[in-house]
Amino acid sequence: MKTFLAISFLLFTLTISAQKIWTLKECIDTALYRNITINKNILSSNVNAIYLHQSKSANLPNLNFGDNQAYNSGFSLDPYTNQYTTQNINANTANLTSTVTLFNGYLLINTVKQCQLLYYAGEYDIQKARNDITLAVLAGYMQILMDYEAIDAAQAQILSTQTQVEETQKFVKFGKVAPLNLLQIESQLAADKLLKVTAENQLQLDKLSLLQLMEIPVQEDFDVQLQQFLTIKPTVPAQTNEINTAAISFLPEVQSAALRKDAARYSLKIARSGYYPKLTFNVALKTGYSSIRTNSIYDTSYLLSTIGYVKGDQTLPVTAMLPVVSNNRQVSNLTDQLKNNFSQSLGLTLSVPIFNNRSVKTAVDIASANIATAMLNEQQVRNDIRKSIETVYTNQIAAGKKLIAVEEQMDMETRTYSDMKKKYGFGASSITDFLIEVNNFNKVFMQLIQAKYDYILKTKLIDFYLHKPLTF
Repeated sequence: MKTFLAISFLLFTLTISAQKIWTLKECIDTALYRNITINKNILSSNVNAIYLHQSKSANLPNLNFGDNQAYNSGFSLDPYTNQYTTQNINANTANLTSTVTLFNGYLLINTVKQCQLLYYAGEYDIQKARNDITLAVLAGYMQILMDYEAIDAAQAQILSTQTQVEETQKFVKFGKVAPLNLLQIESQLAADKLLKVTAENQLQLDKLSLLQLMEIPVQEDFDVQLQQFLTIKPTVPAQTNEINTAAISFLPEVQSAALRKDAARYSLKIARSGYYPKLTFNVALKTGYSSIRTNSIYDTSYLLSTIGYVKGDQTLPVTAMLPVVSNNRQVSNLTDQLKNNFSQSLGLTLSVPIFNNRSVKTAVDIASANIATAMLNEQQVRNDIRKSIETVYTNQIAAGKKLIAVEEQMDMETRTYSDMKKKYGFGASSITDFLIEVNNFNKVFMQLIQAKYDYILKTKLIDFYLHKPLTF
């Protein structure tokens, strides 16, 4: 049992301490998830969704309940008897009202359509931000791959120079070359080591840049999955007009600019609705209570009374039971008043604008100017995309030509270096000529690495505008 626990603990420790190797997809997904700009755009899109829902709800009738409690003293008007009195009045009025707009120059309809367009434009803005981050991560990832290859090249040169140092030590020992040759070749070894250190430092800086793009704090064990690009054959991409046509059809910034232009046109329709009459339908229910509202209660009693005399003889009175009516006023109770004071009303309200201090005219003029601005913004987006494609296309062609030229130069330098190495080994070449050739070889080798990754990156940018997946 103890052995099993020990093995389990060891496996757990190894799992925790294992270095994570990040793929390009993982780097991109992490950056997209953590990026502040993207998340802010998502929140803005959520706000646009709220505005859209509200614009649709504005077409529905409203419903409001109101209650008013008032206390009047002195000479005042009873709201329910509609009579003036000097008594203190405690009154309460409750109402339930509803209003629906029947016509307002299509303001509500156009507002809904505008909010829909702005919501969809916001969604495209999110995708635009995602594309920008994806391209930035791709460039950073490619830079790290290039750094690793540069380090490998520097290490290979160190091993080669180290071999030359060991051979030169033997030559000096047997008196074949002067000790100065050994010092010079050892100096070259130091220069090669410095080149490797420089490449390693650049690698750490580029890792830092990629981590910052991913919004991740610095991790000492951060590393990416290496890729091998053994055969690179430069090709001529599609023509710029074909690339531009493909890019215009899917790039979100183009769709967003077009939607915002249409939204600006609806702003003009919304502004013009101020010229039209407004018709609303109103419904109201009302009831209330007054503290001085009374009810009359009539009470009838019979009283024996003289109604006449026999032959006018007052000694012979004629009597009868006559009714006597009395009026007792009592304050009406709450239930009765709410029932008796209940009223209903239906109505139409028409509002016709005649003069509004040029507020509608001003809104129309501003909306017209905003349409022109939105059209220019859309054209600017299209122009920027075209210019970017032209630049990327030209850079890709130039990078391909440079790669071919550097490969040819590398082929010649490889032969020259091999020949010079043999001559130096036979003593047919001076140490100075040999070291010059070593430096030339190193320089061209580093240029080849840079040219290769530069061409790959430019090709990936062309693939992006052609809507191809950004994978290796």
